[in-house]
Order: sequence, then C-alpha cells, then structure tokens
Amino acid sequence: MRAYVLVLAASLALAIGFHAPGRAAVDTATLKSAAMELVVYEHPDCTHCQVFRARVVPRYQRSEFAADAPLRFVNIAVSGNQNIALNGPITMVPTSVLMKDGREVDRIAGYWAPDNFFKIVESLIGRAE
Repeated sequence: MRAYVLVLAASLALAIGFHAPGRAAVDTATLKSAAMELVVYEHPDCTHCQVFRARVVPRYQRSEFAADAPLRFVNIAVSGNQNIALNGPITMVPTSVLMKDGREVDRIAGYWAPDNFFKIVESLIGRAE
C-alpha cells in the first residue's frame, strides 16, 4: 500500500508541480486525489505562508507523512477552489487540511513550527487511518 501511495504521490507531484504563491491555483476539479492528502491553503501576500514553505515543506516532503498524505497547495486569492468538501470556511492562512477520500478529516489553522506541526500531523493521520 505504501509503495502505491508513494507512486501516486510522485505522479501527482509531477502532474501539478509546485504551486508557489502568485501562480494560478491547482484546478481541483481535474485532480485525482490520493486516499489522503494535506491541502495547504495560502495567500501570496502571507508572510507566515512563506515561512511555512521555507521551514516546514522541505522537511515534510522528506518525511514518512508525505507518502501517506502528499501536499497540495491552494491559493485562496484565486476563485474556483470552492469545490473542495470542507467542514467550514478557511479563516486564516496558512491552514493545512487533512483530506481523506475527498472530505475534510481535520485541520491545522495557522503557522506552527516544524516540530509541533509534525506532532499534530502524526495525530491527524493516525486518527484518519
């Protein structure tokens, strides 16, 4: 299962590339999502989003969590991202939403330092499996 998810995550990463702030958001209607994914809502002018990308994302991509829940970025400044099944509105950025089978499991609102972020992600993934 882990090998399948790893191949799927790599394919997804190649298909969508990295979404940097300021670029168009990923067209969520055309994506085939993994069983779980971590969707990060961000804004191009958000300093905490930039810090998240610099301090958390590289470690996340090397972690065991990346295979279980690959990252996807959504720019909240671009319309057309409303077709994701969220439990409520995004009220701050960055917000990381753990999705399973296309539905929100739970979320991490705001910027958290990497060590704390990984503890929370581990708990969320554990509860979702």
